[in-house]
Amino acid sequence: MGKIGAVFAGFADLASQWAVHTPGGTAGRVQHTGDDFVGFRRGHRDGGVAAWRFERRKMGNRGRFCRFCGLGPPGSGSCPEGTAGRDRHTGDDFGRVRAVQGKWTGSSNWSTLLDPLNGEQFIRIAEVGEKEIQPFVESLSKCPKHGLHNPFKSPERYLLYGDISTKAAHMLSLPKVSNFFTRLIQRVSPKSYQQALGEVQVTQKFLENFCGDQVRFLARLFAVPGNHLGQQSHGYRWPYGPVAIITPFNFPLEIPVLQLMGALYMGNKPILKVDSKVSIVMEQMMRLLHYCGLPVEDVDFINSDGKTMNKLLMEANPRMTLFTGSSRVAEKLAVDLKGRVKLEDAGFDWKILGPDVNEVAYVSWVCDQDAYACSGQKCSAQSVLFMHENWSSTSLLSKMKDLADRRKLEDLTVGPVLTC
Repeated sequence: MGKIGAVFAGFADLASQWAVHTPGGTAGRVQHTGDDFVGFRRGHRDGGVAAWRFERRKMGNRGRFCRFCGLGPPGSGSCPEGTAGRDRHTGDDFGRVRAVQGKWTGSSNWSTLLDPLNGEQFIRIAEVGEKEIQPFVESLSKCPKHGLHNPFKSPERYLLYGDISTKAAHMLSLPKVSNFFTRLIQRVSPKSYQQALGEVQVTQKFLENFCGDQVRFLARLFAVPGNHLGQQSHGYRWPYGPVAIITPFNFPLEIPVLQLMGALYMGNKPILKVDSKVSIVMEQMMRLLHYCGLPVEDVDFINSDGKTMNKLLMEANPRMTLFTGSSRVAEKLAVDLKGRVKLEDAGFDWKILGPDVNEVAYVSWVCDQDAYACSGQKCSAQSVLFMHENWSSTSLLSKMKDLADRRKLEDLTVGPVLTC
């Protein structure tokens, strides 16, 4: 994979604010400073984008990189956008950006996110306003309904995505990379180190599963003999073409990566919207995927509020939208998009303990994990527990209480818990 060296800009200002925790609690706390920061930036060759490089570099003033071009400190002469670019490349202008039609750009509309741990100003987001959606609409409209590739068109792209998965899986297997994403997830969606690491590991295993020829095998067709000579029925796995993916805050890496890569494997052109509060994680993953060979024009990445995204969907009219989030928004999308939507909305999960009592310690541990891991913000989170009266004479409830009492904000094993 070559030498791992320097950093993507924009994160420099965030690095000095990082104070995340290891499972060791206070003793294991690691303060990430400007002198030890990891991220992704793009490299240039002959005036064009050559690659995305994952690097480590000291982050003094010299180490800052322009969030528009990935080169040099803000206001320096190294920015290929020239004077016009330097005018807007200031130290206060670092923040999260968007990607459309193969280019990373900023926005005239910026919003500031608050730190979930202390309420202070944290990350500036380049949010697309309703008047700025046209480039995204045009980008989706350029993709035909037979997609970017299919069994008859550019089949070599199946192999390309097998190679991309191989490289991305390898990168996520590197301790410095997996630790970077684990810490970043913790920083914007507070959860314990092990919970955040599990998200990275699941993503890495998913990518491993689609290495080599596995993407091509996904497009396996079928043939059925007809009822007379010369007649056969053939079925092909066909892309939708232009599609949209909308993902929530609770799994800022796993959900968008798995859904995005699935869409790309089959030849779709997706626009990806991750909850703005945590989109910094997926932005960095996008840069990693670009480094691993993902064509920059294959995915559009947007930050916006719900109203703007809804307008974009209505105007762009993607042939399918995949939405993960609240049931209220899901119901609205089902009507607005006239059924061209796949939904994974909110759930209310019951746990029922029957009359057979055994393994009390293990059952109490599972109940605690299901209820409070990731502060209950999981699709499989335990919403309510029903137990047979036979369990009332056991130590189940006291063990559950003891396990819950061990959780604390200091090591991010618990955060605000929403109850019904």
